[in-house]
Amino acid sequence: MSWIASGVKLLRRKDAGFTLVELLVVIAIIGVLVALLLPAVQAAREAARRTQCVNNQKQIALALLNYEGANGNLPAGRHGCDGAIQPSVRGCEPDSSILRSSMSAFVKILPYLEQQAIHDMLDLSGQNRIIWPIGASSEEADSFTSWATLQIQQALNTRPDMFVCPSAGSEPVSDSLVYENAEFRPATGDYVLNMGHRGPSWGRDFFGVKTDNSGLFFYIREIELREIEDGTSQTFFGGETLDSHSIDSSNIWSSAVRHLDGMRTTDNPVNTPAGPDFVDFVKMHRKRVPPDRPYFAACAFGSRHSRGANFFFADGHVEFISEDISPIPYNAFATRASQELNDEYAQEQ
Repeated sequence: MSWIASGVKLLRRKDAGFTLVELLVVIAIIGVLVALLLPAVQAAREAARRTQCVNNQKQIALALLNYEGANGNLPAGRHGCDGAIQPSVRGCEPDSSILRSSMSAFVKILPYLEQQAIHDMLDLSGQNRIIWPIGASSEEADSFTSWATLQIQQALNTRPDMFVCPSAGSEPVSDSLVYENAEFRPATGDYVLNMGHRGPSWGRDFFGVKTDNSGLFFYIREIELREIEDGTSQTFFGGETLDSHSIDSSNIWSSAVRHLDGMRTTDNPVNTPAGPDFVDFVKMHRKRVPPDRPYFAACAFGSRHSRGANFFFADGHVEFISEDISPIPYNAFATRASQELNDEYAQEQ
């Protein structure tokens, strides 16, 4: 009978709980399963973020097309000029301060994105007020207090959802010290419009970059869709950017500046990094804007999606472009003309 008693004692010990070895085995199995599932979960989350990013770009593309349908042309990438522009360019004459504004095209399409309320807060219908006015010199932005009423400040500090890509990693507002003593900080956005292929390499030619670029959105000029010789399905409206809060890759959605806010070029490849750590390796635009340190802008499209970025085209479709794309087709996507390789600016290099 002793063996029966021993068996009963053994069963009672097993019923009491798991041994330490058994617990360690279970924990190890759970750890392996988590390690296997985590990449899949992260991939699913990134896929959801990327889908949202694509949907936002489709909305912006359709808004631009609707604007063009209503007005006969696309909005200018930047509403006006600055001090570093030839006075002979329309809107840059000494007495045309109303056109000396860095207001972006994104402001113009707000009503077509169901953002009429923000558009109205900016009071764009007023004849004596314009956002982001610029003085006679490109370094002389008018004081915020002279134009940025509390209502306008609230609008510029608002970040519409369709201007945000969840993968971009941008903070909601600009980090620039320019706004340190202002009552507001302007909101960022993660989408930028296509200036063309003339970027930092053409830094010596302000006019070629600002008012005579090869794309669809730059200073002052309003492009018509019929000017796109390559076809709308072969020409960028714009694409993505990242770290929009930083001074090296600044993208304030309501403003537009050469190489930074509102616009990008294909002069540098997709995902070209910006900042002082890379200035010796890639073409960059360097400028001092006190009180910030000098910024180093690559003016490149980019994203945190793996090895490329999404672009929205002039026919409304969105397409992923690899960072390994050859410069020739990449520049061709950015230009509205059909003879990109004969471009006079390209021949000067």
